[in-house]
Amino acid sequence: MDSKKISALLLAVEKGSLTSAAAELGYTQSGLTHMMNALEEELGLNLLVRSKNGVRLSPSGLALKPKMQALLASAQALEDEAAQLRQRSSSTLRLGAYSSVASRWLPAIVAFFRNADPNTDVTIDVGGVPDIYEKLKNDQLDCAIVSYQESLCQGLNYTHLADDPLIAVVPETDEHAEFFPIADFGSQDFLMPSDGFDMDVTPLFNRYLGREHPRIRYTNLSDSAIASMVEHNLGVSLLSELIMQDIHAAVRTLPLDPPVYRKLGIAANERQQNDKNIRRFIRCAQTVIGQMYEQKSP
Repeated sequence: MDSKKISALLLAVEKGSLTSAAAELGYTQSGLTHMMNALEEELGLNLLVRSKNGVRLSPSGLALKPKMQALLASAQALEDEAAQLRQRSSSTLRLGAYSSVASRWLPAIVAFFRNADPNTDVTIDVGGVPDIYEKLKNDQLDCAIVSYQESLCQGLNYTHLADDPLIAVVPETDEHAEFFPIADFGSQDFLMPSDGFDMDVTPLFNRYLGREHPRIRYTNLSDSAIASMVEHNLGVSLLSELIMQDIHAAVRTLPLDPPVYRKLGIAANERQQNDKNIRRFIRCAQTVIGQMYEQKSP
């Protein structure tokens, strides 16, 4: 039901005249009369008593007046809340990221973004793969820096930033020279990182090992705890170069043979693809990460 019709009816009753109400609302008298007739037809009730002295509520109109006033109050509350959400959305960017990204990438990206847009705050939510993707789709985050997962990216826009090499994490006593052949995982106890990292690892094993999968030990441990377990000869693991930059354990890290990467980029809900804050943040992230990886290049 159109709340504007209800508001116009109550104003006409307050003024005692359709002519006065029409003038205040910027309608013609015939236009307002047509609106009142349409409302009465919609409800199947006569709401107004019209006379040469003006208009007043009919008995049915009087009975419905409290409900009509409540409807207008609810409509106004809805409009006020929507306005607050629009204002909050325009002044705050809700960003998700993995802990490794939050540690290594975000300080520089957020600093660059704030210089470009000092009036927009950034909140950061750190989590694992499934958690971040779920929050994106539930509109709990505006965008997130995540690894590309085809099965989870449905309904999202994805902007690639950089490839993050996956590397073998092995004990210091490991005898491999410069590289770790992926096929050699097949004879190891493998410590599976948590928080969805298996979405990168499992396809890799399926592709290169076939049925000769390693003895997988599923964990619910942090990346640093995984490295510590490898240090104590409890197995080997596979993490990314970005993750291992923050881990200090007595382990060896070796590039894979053949090389494998996880793709890191910015995912955002398709409904928000034209949001100015998200577009600006993507541009800032592309600039900062581009400069980082250009400096790393030989």
